[in-house]
Amino acid sequence: MPTAALITFGCKVNQYDTQSMQETVRRNGYTVVDEDESADIYFINTCTVTHVADQKARQAIRRAIRKNPNAKVLVTGCYAESGRREIEKIPGVSFVFGNREKASLQAYLNEIHGGEAAEDDSPLLRIKPVQHDPIREHARFSHMGVSGLTQRTRALIKIQDGCSAFCTYCIIPYVRGRMTSRPVAHIVKETEQIAANGYKEVVITGVHMGTYGKDNRRKSTFADVLERVHPIEGIERIRFSSIEPMNFPEDLVDRMADLPKCMPHFHLPLQSGSDTILRRMRRQYTTDGYGRLVETLRLAFPSVAVTTDVMVGFPGETDANFDDSLQFVEEMGFSQLHVFRYSPRQGTAAAEYPDQIPPHKSAERSKAMIALGKQLRDKFRRRMLGKTMDVLVEDSREGENRQLAGFTGNYLRVLLDCTDSAINRIMPVKLLALDGEFVQGEVLSR
Repeated sequence: MPTAALITFGCKVNQYDTQSMQETVRRNGYTVVDEDESADIYFINTCTVTHVADQKARQAIRRAIRKNPNAKVLVTGCYAESGRREIEKIPGVSFVFGNREKASLQAYLNEIHGGEAAEDDSPLLRIKPVQHDPIREHARFSHMGVSGLTQRTRALIKIQDGCSAFCTYCIIPYVRGRMTSRPVAHIVKETEQIAANGYKEVVITGVHMGTYGKDNRRKSTFADVLERVHPIEGIERIRFSSIEPMNFPEDLVDRMADLPKCMPHFHLPLQSGSDTILRRMRRQYTTDGYGRLVETLRLAFPSVAVTTDVMVGFPGETDANFDDSLQFVEEMGFSQLHVFRYSPRQGTAAAEYPDQIPPHKSAERSKAMIALGKQLRDKFRRRMLGKTMDVLVEDSREGENRQLAGFTGNYLRVLLDCTDSAINRIMPVKLLALDGEFVQGEVLSR
């Protein structure tokens, strides 16, 4: 049987897309192998939020070509939108297709083995992309789907794509297109199929989920999606990925309070704890408003975890601005930080801003913010020690002793000394001690 390797970079939306592509590949008779193995065909799903992401994508493409120079190498994702011409110039790349073109993968697979080289002696296959309009003009949901045949405990479900916020640093609206929502009926049907295949947890994902339904004149909202998914038999846990504070639905907290399957974890991208920098970023909220939202979540959900993204080195960020950001992050007491350095993206407003921060300065700030994040993470986890929490045990052995691992409801990664019979079960676990990035837990009998 022919073999295929799928390599993914970036966000959960990209991970969902890869999950869908993998199922299509399997239906076409391919055996999916690890990305480090030699394969007959490689699918590389890229990210472009920073120049480092672009670099990692190019490195992955070249590694795949070195592993099997005769393989077909297909590149997609956000970097395929922004840097298509750069990728096509890499010797050995067979085809480059964009985000909305992923839904046409079956058509590409139908053609690929009979594809001819382009007439200009390029190694690229002559496969005509389905999408012709610029991605930024698109406001139509690209229908992909998953059935839940590739993993055993947690499935991603994409309900929304694209973004119309146009923060000054962000390339996503240019490579994902305008915000667009998936019909609720499609979401429910996919969730039912996933549940039938044994999944207990779903992670609802999108680029800008708080705006769900706005492109459809609010026929449905994000809270409506949660309420429709919640009763599905077999699904015991519902999570959702990042949700922006400036579009956090007003009714979401109250309606979630009546949905016990929804887990107490919110990822709220902050980006900066300085109001001056937030205005320059065009983030449309203040630190005061952000703080009030976090307080509301903590009052509504006991043991809630609030995680965030923080950018350092944004153009014009002074030492005082960065100190404000450090202080605000500490005040918020996040359970986890994702820290990244500003990276100019061609075509965004901030790329033309004066006062770009020197790399050595942004590196220093990144180091300081990461150190604070680790302190806050450990402080939060220490507060949880001694508590008993339910853990969904995954088919994953981690840590020095290769123990089974799983997440608590509030997203603590827990190691467990138990047998494989616990996999895909939700177990009561007492949290005992910190162990590096993990928490050691003890399974209790109910």
